[in-house]
Amino acid sequence: MGTSKKEEITIEEGFAKLNELLKKMEDGEVGLEDSFELYKEGVAMVQTLNNKLSEVEGRLVEVEDNQ
Repeated sequence: MGTSKKEEITIEEGFAKLNELLKKMEDGEVGLEDSFELYKEGVAMVQTLNNKLSEVEGRLVEVEDNQ
């Protein structure tokens, strides 16, 4: 559900969202519960980005192997 939507974003969009989450947390104006939710969202985004980067790496290896 929520994960599939995150899977559809680009790597660049994912890093921008992660940067946005970090800024909100560093701002110091977010309460503890909200900080925890931002943290969980950030962890999910990192996992999504790791998956996307692994896909790209796999495609690059495939291209290199085909040359």
